[in-house]
Parts: sequence; structure tokens; C-alpha cells
Amino acid sequence: MKKLLSLIMASTLLLAGCSSAGGNATTGNQDNKPAQQEADGKKYKIGITQISEHPALDSARNGFIEQLKTDGIDAEIVYKNAQGDMATTTTIAQNFMDEKVDLIYAISTPSAQAAKQVTSDVPIVFSAVTDPKASGIEGANITGVSDKTPVDEQLSLFKKLDPNIKKIGILYSTSETNSKIQVEEAKGLVSKHGLELVEVGINNINDMSQAVDALIGKSDAIYVITDNLVAKSIDLLTSKANEAKKIVILGYVDSSESSKNILLSNGVSYEDFGKTAADMAKKILKDKVKPSEIPVAYPDKTYNTVSMKVVKELNLDENNEIIKDATKIE
Repeated sequence: MKKLLSLIMASTLLLAGCSSAGGNATTGNQDNKPAQQEADGKKYKIGITQISEHPALDSARNGFIEQLKTDGIDAEIVYKNAQGDMATTTTIAQNFMDEKVDLIYAISTPSAQAAKQVTSDVPIVFSAVTDPKASGIEGANITGVSDKTPVDEQLSLFKKLDPNIKKIGILYSTSETNSKIQVEEAKGLVSKHGLELVEVGINNINDMSQAVDALIGKSDAIYVITDNLVAKSIDLLTSKANEAKKIVILGYVDSSESSKNILLSNGVSYEDFGKTAADMAKKILKDKVKPSEIPVAYPDKTYNTVSMKVVKELNLDENNEIIKDATKIE
């Protein structure tokens, strides 16, 4: 009898132990650690370098970080912002080497160029880079997501909004390779659309107000390309342009409060750029795919967003095909 009781008690304890272990497996990670950490205990260090603070670039960063979690990558994020200073981008990249990061996520052309200068071994994933080949951002350790805008398509929007437009103005930073590339492309396409190009280059943020005034005075409408320096002053530019009753078309999507003062934006989400970049990082870190085996991703479709507030201010026809079919911000 005593032996029978002992066997029953032992079986009960064994079943209780199995039930407890099975309970943990069913409910998942109690500490909310990503799947990758549970699988091999690996925690990665990722350095994020960003040229400046701006809603579009911030979205590319936030999308990247969120998608890393979704992809099950446990990572220590080391984020550094160059605050628009080109020399600082190199310092940041060098600091990442000292900190022995496992991967660099470079947001913007200058940030990616600086990362490439300091390492040919550490994987680099970029985003918000217009033309990686022309900017020299190529190598066995590099891949990423381009934000190259469909300049031809965007130029075609001007006369669809107002057939009387003849001269469009572009403001750009003379120190940004990506900006020069877009200006040159626009130069070769404007005549196709019955337009003339007025370009004004600036060296620093202190030139902005005077340059905007000069551009508005010479142009019928403004085309805002993906330029980091100009993006920081988008509120100034749109305020002056709207006051002068000049159409502004933004070549990317602005998800900030500034969007309410931008007549039309044509582009894709920078948050999506970040998510795509994170998927690339996952392939490199977790799946051990070489960066050179991951093709650079390019936007395959853009969409229009219009501010109905600005439509009314400029007395534009709300039934215009472009305005009617766009996503509207009231």
C-alpha cells in the first residue's frame, strides 16, 4: 500500500512538472523578448546614423526599429544624429567602429557615404538615398532602400494642376550629391512637359529665407525635391509660396503637421522604407545572407496627398482630376 501511494505521488509531481513547462511554451516569452534572442541568445548592436532631424527621416528610423521587433531581432540601438553637419557623419561612423556594432543603418546619402568610408567589413543598410551608384554607395558590405522619386511623373503634375504654369523652381543644397542628381534629371525632362527650370542653390540654412524669396519671384510654381537642408525649412518655403499663391509639389510624403500647408505631395512612405531596410538587416544578421546578395530596393509606386486647406487658399478647382483622386488632408 505504501509503495502504491509513493508511485501515485511521484506520478502527480511528474505531471505537474510537465504541465508547468508546457504552460510556459504555450504562452510564449514571458519577458517579451524577441524570438531571435530566445533561439540563440544573440543580442545585436546596431548603429543608426541620421543626417538631421526631419519627420521623413525620423519615420525611416522608427519604421526600421519597429520592424526589427516584428522580425524577432533583439538589438541594442545606438542612435546618433549629425544635425546637418557633414563632417559629423564621418565622426559618427568612426565611433560605431569603436563600439563594434554588428550593422550600420545609414539614413541619408551623406550618412551612407560616411559609413562606406570607414568600413568595408561591417554590413551597411541604407535608406533615403536617391542614387546609390552615382553617390558611390556601393560595395560588398552595402545594400539598402533608395528613395529615388519619379521626377518625370512628378513634373507632369504641374500643368495638370494649372495649365498656365511655365517656370518651375527648385531649391537645393549645393553640398548634397543626391540633390544635384535630381536637379540634373529635372533639367533633362522639363522641356518634355512644356516647362522651364529655375534653380537656386544654397550653401547653408542661413541662406534659406533669401533664396526662397528669389525662387518665388522667378517661378510660377515650386518643385521640392528630396533635399535634407530644404526639408528642414519646409514650413518657411510653403508659407511664403502659399502667400504668393504659388503651387508647391513635394517629391516625397511628409507625415508631419507641415503636410497641412503643402498643396500636393507625391511619393511613398519613409516608414515603409525603414521597414524594408529592417527586413534586409534581418536577412544579414539572422539568416547570414551577404549584403551583396540583397538587391537595392526602389519605390515601385507613388501616391498623391493634397491639403484641402491649401486648395481653398489658392482657389484651385476641387474637381480637378489630380485633386479629386488624391488622399485628402482637411
